[in-house]
Amino acid sequence: MANKLILWDVDGTLMHCGSNGTMALNKTFREIYGIENAFEKAGIGRAMDAVILDCILESFSIADADREGIMSAYISNLEEILRYNESKRVMPGVRELLDYIDKHPALFNGLLTSNFRIGARTKLDSVMISGYFNVGGFGDIRGEKWDAALAGIEEAESHFGVSFTKRDVFVIGDSAYDIECAKRLGAVSVGVATGWTDIDTLKSYEPDHLFSDLSDFEKVVRIIGSNA
Repeated sequence: MANKLILWDVDGTLMHCGSNGTMALNKTFREIYGIENAFEKAGIGRAMDAVILDCILESFSIADADREGIMSAYISNLEEILRYNESKRVMPGVRELLDYIDKHPALFNGLLTSNFRIGARTKLDSVMISGYFNVGGFGDIRGEKWDAALAGIEEAESHFGVSFTKRDVFVIGDSAYDIECAKRLGAVSVGVATGWTDIDTLKSYEPDHLFSDLSDFEKVVRIIGSNA
């Protein structure tokens, strides 16, 4: 089997934690600046975390020099909110699939998320699956998710000492953004309807593979293996 890189989205794909990230961001700006609902008021749609933070700073004329303090407070708030979130959970089949990939000599786990690297780590730590991930593409990049994917692939190749063709890269995600990202890369798109987007909507974006969830993880394993 050729070497395969499986890039996982975080929110709605690996795990569920509701809108904890947005809650932590809003709490941070409320505590530091007295701004209510900073995320909503900045009018941000789909974007990487670095872009979201840039937009908020610009919208409220906040100095870029405040960024480090904002990030520190954000992570502290996120940790606290996650700690008390009793509904956070790993999605069906995910632990089994992560474990299988982790033990296979030609398969490699990586992240591909709009979250800041430290934010993704904080979320995954809260459900004890961060240990499966050493590499990835993250929302620290000021661009689109496919820009982060390219950086993540490069990081994975350096870390693991192997190379991946684009069709040996799998993007698993719960949104149309993830499917679009895979298509732009020339990677294999695996849609999973465990997030905010229903399965019919995901289907309309024509992913290579589509699941209601990953509980039949052995089927996902077969798909990855058959794409040699």
